[in-house]
Amino acid sequence: MGDEGEFEITIDFTPGEGDPSRVFKAMSGLVGAMAALDSHLASSFDVSLDASLVLDRVEAGSVKGIFRDVIAGIPDEAIKDAEWKKILGHYLLRAKYVMLRWLEETPKISHRNDVRVLEGELLRAAEETDLKQLPAYAPPRTVLLLSDVHAIRESLDVLAESDTASYSYAGESVRFNRGLEISNDIIREVLTKEVVKTSGRRIIKVKKPDYLGQSMWGFQYDGRAIDAKVADSDWLAKFQARREDVRPGDSLRVILYEEISYGYDGEVVHRYYEIEKVDGILHPPTQGAIDFANSSE
Repeated sequence: MGDEGEFEITIDFTPGEGDPSRVFKAMSGLVGAMAALDSHLASSFDVSLDASLVLDRVEAGSVKGIFRDVIAGIPDEAIKDAEWKKILGHYLLRAKYVMLRWLEETPKISHRNDVRVLEGELLRAAEETDLKQLPAYAPPRTVLLLSDVHAIRESLDVLAESDTASYSYAGESVRFNRGLEISNDIIREVLTKEVVKTSGRRIIKVKKPDYLGQSMWGFQYDGRAIDAKVADSDWLAKFQARREDVRPGDSLRVILYEEISYGYDGEVVHRYYEIEKVDGILHPPTQGAIDFANSSE
């Protein structure tokens, strides 16, 4: 890494495999999540701070973005010099690392109180970076931290199973925890401001059928992998009796119920899908082999 004030987000993937757009979607989501986290961390000081990210460069191989935190809006002349901006910038770098390290060691968040330990870690990070002279620092509110955690987790969902993502600064590195679970109770009770429910005709691609009738089906829909319950019991009974032939790669023409939960900043915090009715199966076109021996020149 170059400048000590920089941090890196790196996504490692297997070249030539999977949808290439997933890598850029994940990078975009993680950058947005880091920017929101910076804003929430800066808002915890009892002074008017504005923290934003700028992209310094992108490196090839793995997709690696190098970013810097920009600190602005410090009104007090006593802390307006470049040294204080450097200290604040270092805190933002450190705080992101502390949060991601905590998430790496946290398999599941079941209750809002689960983030109390994280709040304490962020407070210690502030003390270690000599921010004691700034007015009244406290960690971001629980709901803000949970929204940041959820945004990070959502950004990783588009990646393939073998992909990895990591955050690095000043020789320290931590992987984003792709296995983190956030309970639906947290999403409903803490993060959701509004739920929008719709139902309509859609075409969705089958990724993982449920042959035993004991779990959700896996589909590709609207550019993302989703899990959905098949509530059309008549069609499901035919499928499980092998009277309907559906395989991964086929598509279904369905009536899809969507329940999208939005947070307080207008971001999507949860998606629920249910197939109310299956109207048909779309098999991918097959391309016949070309008989070169009998083809005309």
